[in-house]
Amino acid sequence: MIKAAFFDLDGTVLSHSTGSVPAGARRALEQLRAGGIKTYLSTGRHISEILRLPVADVHFDGYVTLNGHICLDEHRRKLFGLPFPRETADALVDIFQAHRLPLVLVEESGLTLNFVNDTVKRAMKSVSTPVPGIAEYKGDPVYQACAFVPREEDDRIRAMLPPNCHLARWNDNGIDVIPEGGGKTVGIRYFIQKEGILPEECIAFGDAENDMDMLAFCGIGVAMGNAQDKVKEIADWVTTDIDDDGIANALRHYGLI
Repeated sequence: MIKAAFFDLDGTVLSHSTGSVPAGARRALEQLRAGGIKTYLSTGRHISEILRLPVADVHFDGYVTLNGHICLDEHRRKLFGLPFPRETADALVDIFQAHRLPLVLVEESGLTLNFVNDTVKRAMKSVSTPVPGIAEYKGDPVYQACAFVPREEDDRIRAMLPPNCHLARWNDNGIDVIPEGGGKTVGIRYFIQKEGILPEECIAFGDAENDMDMLAFCGIGVAMGNAQDKVKEIADWVTTDIDDDGIANALRHYGLI
C-alpha cells in the first residue's frame, strides 16, 4: 500500500514548455492528498527558487530540497540539514574564488554565483529561472554547489572537484555537486522515518539523472515520458509526457487516484 509520493519539480511537476504546472497534475496531487497519501516535492532547487515558480501555490506535506540536503515541513520551515564537511566546502570555495568554472555555492540563506557565461544563461533559461546574482561567498555552511558546464566536460569537472563529491546532472549545461553518498534519498529517508513509512510504501516521479536514486529507492519509481533514456531504463514504469497528463496517468495506472 502506497503511503507517500515524492515528486521531482522541473520536467515532472513544472513544465518548462508551458511555464506552468499542468492542470491535470494539480488535480491529481489534490486527489492524492485527499486519499490520505503524503505528497512531497523532491528537488535539487533551493526553496527561494521554488517560491518564485508557479508551483509555489501547490500544497505539499514537505519539501526535500537541495537534492536531499535540506528538508522543510509543509510550512517551509527547516527540519533537517546536512552541509558539506568543512574541508570539502573549503575546496569548493577555492574553485569558486579562483573562477576556474562558473559555480553556485548554495547556503541555507540562498545562492551565490561567481561569474556568468553563456552556459549559465542557457542552463537557467531552460528551467525558467533568472540567473542568480554575482556575489562574494560570506562563509556560511555550504549544502550544495552547482557547476555550469556542458555534459561533454564531465570528466574535467570530476578531476577538478574534491574527491568526496558526487555529481548529479539535471541539465545538459548544469550539474549539481553534492556530498558523496548524498542525493534525494537522504531527504526521503528523513521523512519516511519520521512518518513510520517503509520505502516499499513510497512512489517517486522524476525525469533527470538526479532523480535516479529516489526512483530506485522507492517501492515504485516512475519516469516521465520526457525523461532521459537512462532514467527510463531504471524506472518501474514510464508514464506519458509531463504535458500529456504524465503524473495523473501514472497515478491512475497504480490505482492511487
